[in-house]
Amino acid sequence: MTSTFEAPPESVQHEHYMQRALELAALGTGCTSPNPLVGCVVVRDNRIIGEGWHEIYGHNHAEINALEAAGDARSATLYVTLEPCHHHGLTPPCTQAIVKAGVSHVVYALADPNPRAAGGAQWLQTQGIQVSTGVLEAQARFQNRFFLKHMACQRPYVIAKSATSLDGRIATRTGHSQWITGPEARERGHELRQCVDAIIVGADTVIADNPSLTVRLSAAGHNPDLIRHPRPVVLDSTGRVPLHSNLLNGSLPTRTLVMTTDAMPREHRLTIETRGFEVVSVLHNEHGPGTSPLAVLEALGDRGIHSVLIEGGATVSGSFRDAGLIDEMWTFIAPTVIGGESARSAYSATGSDTLGDATQLHDVHVENVGRDVLIRGCVTRPDTAPSTKQTTEQTSTTPSTEGATQAASSDTTTTASH
Repeated sequence: MTSTFEAPPESVQHEHYMQRALELAALGTGCTSPNPLVGCVVVRDNRIIGEGWHEIYGHNHAEINALEAAGDARSATLYVTLEPCHHHGLTPPCTQAIVKAGVSHVVYALADPNPRAAGGAQWLQTQGIQVSTGVLEAQARFQNRFFLKHMACQRPYVIAKSATSLDGRIATRTGHSQWITGPEARERGHELRQCVDAIIVGADTVIADNPSLTVRLSAAGHNPDLIRHPRPVVLDSTGRVPLHSNLLNGSLPTRTLVMTTDAMPREHRLTIETRGFEVVSVLHNEHGPGTSPLAVLEALGDRGIHSVLIEGGATVSGSFRDAGLIDEMWTFIAPTVIGGESARSAYSATGSDTLGDATQLHDVHVENVGRDVLIRGCVTRPDTAPSTKQTTEQTSTTPSTEGATQAASSDTTTTASH
């Protein structure tokens, strides 16, 4: 009796190789902004012959690295998480390299929303190359949610992080907060810092904790040469942050951006600026104290910042929540009860009047992190409600970019910030 091997359907093969490309793309986390994360594999005869990813901003794109690793890519299929670029920026167009390499089929997950770089798929088709799109698009969209959000509205994607006790407190009634969560949760928090362009804290947090807001990861599993420190952003509407604080004394690897209002004394502002720090005046918050959350994000978007992490304090986190400007929430919960009416919660400001007004999450993930629990999810809005449609591969003669500019909405603090 003889048996025959039946190859899996083409769509299954495409998803298998695209999943590998997504894994490769993730290796560039924190190092490619303002470019997107992109991974690529080159396949021939159901075997990967080359793979690569966009490693560092300004360096080769994923397709170039994968083609160089493959050597001979004639008649191969190239899988890439983002539509190959068709313009000359810091590097030449990837489309030309694909044609020159003799690739016969290109499969990509997500259309490029950047009008300067888009159009690569259509041009490849004019060169006789088969093009397929939409494979694992939802996963690719989430992976590049920072890039897509900025492309869509020129504002950064906002993640709010907090670390609380079981009863939702971020500190005791006396303000003691270091540390509510364990070392594993704090390590995970530093990994999240590595992902973003900037970290936002308020004046109260700087005064209370004197944080550095740098990325500090254990040597195991982390290449120190690839550590990138996000830019600290301090919201200080009246100039209360001491000049000797870590964020303003010039001792850190990145330069702090101070967001203020016209209520900051002119002398204080000039002193900060003479130390080499940028100070930006924005509108007052119409619904509470401090700076306008929307004005802050618009100013950051104008500076090319694609993603921000809010690490407190409670008033800052609460004001961004009240304004509906948070895209994603991460909450580390420790098996500890603090109690006390005056012990602060993670989100203050005005808050919701009814449960119907409360912030709801979707694509919620719950995981154990050491002794603590992490709950993370995306904020649900009418335009980001989970879709019931399944993502399927589609072969296109005229690749569409419809929906590519929508911000991602599906999966991948201590207010003692430090």
